[in-house]
Amino acid sequence: MIDRPATDIKVTKASGAVETLNLDKLRSSLTRSGADRLQADEIIESILKVLEPATSTRKIYRLARKHLRQLNHASGIRYSLKRALQRLGPSGYPFEKYFGAILENYGYEVKVGVMLEGRCVTHEVDVIAVNDKEVSLFECKYRNKPANTTDVKVAMYVDSRFRDLKPVIMEEYPGRTFRGCLVTNTRFTSDAVKYAECSGLHVTSWRHPQKESLENLIEDKRLYPITIISGIKSGLVRSLIDHDIILLKDLAGMDIKDMMRMLSLTEKKASDL
Repeated sequence: MIDRPATDIKVTKASGAVETLNLDKLRSSLTRSGADRLQADEIIESILKVLEPATSTRKIYRLARKHLRQLNHASGIRYSLKRALQRLGPSGYPFEKYFGAILENYGYEVKVGVMLEGRCVTHEVDVIAVNDKEVSLFECKYRNKPANTTDVKVAMYVDSRFRDLKPVIMEEYPGRTFRGCLVTNTRFTSDAVKYAECSGLHVTSWRHPQKESLENLIEDKRLYPITIISGIKSGLVRSLIDHDIILLKDLAGMDIKDMMRMLSLTEKKASDL
């Protein structure tokens, strides 16, 4: 049982705002990652013992991840997922390739970074995904900080582009439905979600929509990015992505000698991945 009252614990969010620590939210994030209720409370107790006034939520996250990995390595990996997505940068292209890899694992034929001729103008589409029933166009908005949201202006702009492309796409793929989708690794503003619901634009973010969020798409098939590896260097991340190795499961399935040759690694470094 946690003895310290939550009302006297102030934390600093990524945005700089100071608010009361929400223990229920922290406990929920731990249990979603695989900890049981008792383990979650033990981790929270350990964190509370070392918290100082206005500790950053980033530090709390690091402490929670550390304790979770000590209890259960697989759960620790899941808890690292949100941060791993932010480490895909600095540009947005790795996130586009990663999201394309997710879609391939859901049965789509995927192309990344495609120039398409619309009814009025030419557009660069981040990801186009096709299966027997539908054609989906995705605009991916990568954010390297959790406080950076995607607002309604972006949603309206993306929706207008997809409206220009839809007639041409429908002619090219007769008999299939069309979906225009906006994806981000953080979250949308409430107005962006409201506009999407009204206009028919599909939006996917870290926790939206319920049961089909980005988090769910990843967790349901364990499609973790290579950046979930603790301590992996940014230069190595770029090399892996350049060789179309972006999912952890693809890296895990590689032969050590192939990895050494492809990435110019020593046997020890290749074995440590």
